Formats: sequence, structure tokens, C-alpha cells
Amino acid sequence: MRIDAHAHGIYGLPPKPANLESYIDACRTRGIDKIALIGGEEAMFEMQGKCPDFVIPIIYLDIDTAQPADVRRVMDKGARGIKFIYPMRSYGDDAYFPLYEEINRLGGTIVFHTGYVMVGLFDGATSATAVPSYRKPSLVDISDMRPTAIDRIVRGYPDLKILLAHFGNPWWEECWKMIASHKNVYADFSGGTAYRKSMKLWSEMFAPDGKLDAATAGKLCFASDFCYFLDDNPFGFEPFIEFYERFFDRVGMPDELRLRINSGNSRHLFGQSVA
Repeated sequence: MRIDAHAHGIYGLPPKPANLESYIDACRTRGIDKIALIGGEEAMFEMQGKCPDFVIPIIYLDIDTAQPADVRRVMDKGARGIKFIYPMRSYGDDAYFPLYEEINRLGGTIVFHTGYVMVGLFDGATSATAVPSYRKPSLVDISDMRPTAIDRIVRGYPDLKILLAHFGNPWWEECWKMIASHKNVYADFSGGTAYRKSMKLWSEMFAPDGKLDAATAGKLCFASDFCYFLDDNPFGFEPFIEFYERFFDRVGMPDELRLRINSGNSRHLFGQSVA
């Protein structure tokens, strides 16, 4: 079984592709059994309703405007996690702790975008005339999303479940340290950079001098950052499957850990049954 812990999609009525059942069957044939689908509240719950055995809803909330009541609302509706990206302060700032406290109280998981955000991602997302100049999307500061910010959060909430998306690109060592040091912090190789790095980087990080660090490697999750439900390039997750398999082989990953990375950790984070 393989769960994609970081997925996106195209939404509308009707959804694309039109035959969802056939598309999901094809994804499963190619190795993806479920996806943690990240996006806005309305679209995520709509897609979860259409694909209840395939979609795990992860709801994006604006970390600078959301309130604990927003967390309660989406968790009560069935959200399995909350996604944060593009903060106006470091993730470790006191201003965000009421949100973390509520997610922790409800037993939820936070998916933190860590590291680089592609140029242009937020362009046009907010009217420049409607917000102060410092809040313009183009002024995102990726240093506010460094993995080390998570350390302060976890010291306050050691049972809070956290997934660090994109392995902290380019702060790879920081991300490694967070998952190695904290019991409920996990990370993935999703996105366009980590899976293009030399396998030597990852093998030395997780199997230094050829000896597998099983405890830390076991904190990884399979994830792609691929956009599902597309008519063109419908199975663009396949290069990520190939990358993870090469990584597993390179470091000598035993079957039990492969299963944990491919699905077990996601089931833990998002409350999924084995079936």
C-alpha cells in the first residue's frame, strides 16, 4: 500500500477527469492507493465526498488570519490535517501558538511547508491594493519556514503530529535534525527539488558510511506534491515512486521500513485504517 502524503488537484463540476472511478483504479494500478489532498475547505470536502476511499482531506488555513475556531470547524467536518504555508512571521512565533494548541488538543496533524517557495506562486493571489505592502504575496520570506522553527513548537507540544513538506529545501540538514530529534515530527521528499538531488546526498544522510540509520529513516513519508485529477500528465507521481524505490535500494531499507514510509506513517499522521 502507498499513500501520497502531499497531493493537490484541480476542482470543479464535473471533476476532471470525468470518470473518477476509472482514474482512481488507474492510480492504484500504478501504485497510489490513497492521497492526502491539500487545498481549500470547500473543494477538499467535495472531493472527499466524491472519492471517500481515495481522498484524505487536508485543509489549508491562512496561518496569519485563522483562529482556533476555524481549526475546530474543519476538524469537526472531517479534516485529517491542517496545512500552513507563507507565514508573515517564523512558524515558531508566539502568535501562532493558539492554533497549534487547538490542533494538538483535537489530535490533528500539521503539514508545514518548509523552505523554498517557487517564484510567482503567490502572484495575483491577493490584490496589492487590498493589503499593506508587507503582506504582498511576492514578499514571502522563506527563512520564516525553516525547519528549525519547528523545534520551539515541539518543545511546547511534544505530542503534536507534524509533517515537514519538501524536506526543508534547501535546509536539508535542519530537517534531518528535526525528524531525528522529535518523536512526532516526520518529513517527505515531495516537490521538484529533493528527488532531483544526488542519491549520494540522501544515502550519506540516512546511511552514513553505509550503515542505515533506521530510526531516522523510519520518520519519512512517501509524498509527491503532484497535482492529481488532471487530463494531461495524469500519472505524474510515477517519478516519485521510482525515486523512493531507488532510495530504498541504495540505503538497504528493510521491507518493514519501506511499508512504514510508503503508508504506515501517513496512517499514523492522518488516522487511516490499514484497509
